[in-house]
Parts: sequence; C-alpha cells; structure tokens
Amino acid sequence: QLLHCIKQTVTGGDSEIVDGFNVCQKLKEKNPRAFQILSSTFVDFTDIGVDYCDFSVQSKHKIIELDDKGQVVRINFNNATRDTIFDVPVERVQPFYAALKEFVDLMNSKENKFTFKMNPGDVITFDNWRLLHGRRSYEAGTEITRHLEGAYADWDVVMSRLRILRQRVENGN
Repeated sequence: QLLHCIKQTVTGGDSEIVDGFNVCQKLKEKNPRAFQILSSTFVDFTDIGVDYCDFSVQSKHKIIELDDKGQVVRINFNNATRDTIFDVPVERVQPFYAALKEFVDLMNSKENKFTFKMNPGDVITFDNWRLLHGRRSYEAGTEITRHLEGAYADWDVVMSRLRILRQRVENGN
C-alpha cells in the first residue's frame, strides 16, 4: 500500500504503524491458545460503498494466516469491514473475542507502535499484509484539514515484474 499526504492537520492526525508479525509472535509466546484461535477461525469481512465507484467486496479470512510450516504470512484486521455476521458455534464466540481483545491490546501497546506525523508531500509504502496502520484523532473543521490519498499494488503483479527483472539482470539484458 502507498499513502500520499496531501494536506495535514496542525494538531493530531499522527500516523501509527504496528508490525503485525511481531505482535503475533508476542501473542503466541504470551497466550498460545489465543494465537491458535485467531489463526484457525474464519471471519467474514464486508465493504460496501460508492466512494469512487459502486463496490461490494466480501471475503472470509482468519485474522492470522499461516503457511504450511506454521509461519505467519498475513494479518487480516480491519474493524471497519469485519462483518457483524460471525458464523461459529456459540461456545467459540467468547473465546474468539477474548483472543481478539488480547491481540488488539498488544497492537495498541506503546512498545509495539511506531508513531509519526506525515507532512504534505510525504509518501510511505508498506506491506499491509504485515504492517497495520491507523492514525490518532484530530479536530476537523469546516475545511478539509487532513487529506491522504492511498493506492494498492497487487502482489501477483509485483512478484511477476520482479521475476522478469531478475531474469533480465541474470541474463545480462
């Protein structure tokens, strides 16, 4: 993901970045059961709107995705798009939310969060499968006081291009 700061507030609006893989490791060490719950329970995500075009995106993911060796490969966390439907047996609901709360508390702890202020013209890029991002509050007035533009790169396209470029370098083209 790329974020470009067009306009920034005078006070507040600081950006926050968290290394989700690091938080997963800490959760696994502190509470292996919570880690197991978040890496085995599917959660529905829904995003419907008309911002730039009509869209209705739905998906189902585990909060913590592991590869076949048990290594964390992706974090799926967005409270704004986590659906109200939670299709699990009732006895798994409270343990899930307890595990999620512990994960969120670790994300929000000062030791796991990098905070900085973007200035107009700044662009940041990061792997949003690993890094979680947000911002601190700010007071909005009648004018636009903070404006960031975002863009996404499709990993399949990025990796394809890297393979082609690597081949060209290796072949001297």
